[in-house]
Amino acid sequence: MNMESAIAARLDSAYESTVYHLKAGGGGTVLEINDLCLWYGQTQALHHVQMTVEKGLVTALIGPSGCGKSTLLRCINRMNDLVDGLKIKGQIRLNNEDIYNRAADVIALRKRMGMVFQKPNPFPMSIYENVIYPLKVDGVRDKAFLEETCERALRSAALWNEVKDRLDQSALGMSGGQQQRLCIARAIAADPEVLLMDEPCSALDPIATAKIEDLINELAGQYTVVIVTHNMQQAARVSDNTAFMYLGRLIEYGDTEIIFQTPKSPKTQDYVTGRFG
Repeated sequence: MNMESAIAARLDSAYESTVYHLKAGGGGTVLEINDLCLWYGQTQALHHVQMTVEKGLVTALIGPSGCGKSTLLRCINRMNDLVDGLKIKGQIRLNNEDIYNRAADVIALRKRMGMVFQKPNPFPMSIYENVIYPLKVDGVRDKAFLEETCERALRSAALWNEVKDRLDQSALGMSGGQQQRLCIARAIAADPEVLLMDEPCSALDPIATAKIEDLINELAGQYTVVIVTHNMQQAARVSDNTAFMYLGRLIEYGDTEIIFQTPKSPKTQDYVTGRFG
């Protein structure tokens, strides 16, 4: 047995000892993940993940590459359903509804989740049409309501003043940072219950990254945000709670300040101090 397999075996036998010390948001639990396991074919990618996400807080998922953080994020809106050979055990509840129930409407579920990807993915249409796209797909045709929603979403994404005079122009002509903020505006236009972000700054320069981080801080409280990031400093800056994952297991989950300053798990301590990763 190689060293990684030996570590995995020890962690697997002790998964119930995950350390929790969460900052409470006061708004109640939005997401509950109970004993979640996931396999890609014969390969197990998630092992007995157990965590809750509180309303109005920013929760960061951190850990080395391949630790399962993006896999976990994509379980929350069932994007992993599209992967061949996928098997899942356990439960994820969104506002007390089991999203993996056989009767669950996956399309309706995804409408309740905003999703922002690593690379900006604006549609080849106008800025205005990009923002209101989720509403038009849902059958909304009230022009006044659509215009009001577009302005609200763009203001929330700190983009309104930059684009208000060119809403009819193609979104493809925007800078990368503006495109990512546009994608955030599109994600929040339908007022989602949870906003999911998968390394939203990894393709951006430092200036654009700072603007996205400022935006996340502004959205905190108004939206429940779950963000995957490979940048530990970014997690420390923008999140209320941080979950450290390693080899598909949740090692420690708690108040971000504690995770980065006084973690309880030696493995977390090793990771945040740069001894591995």
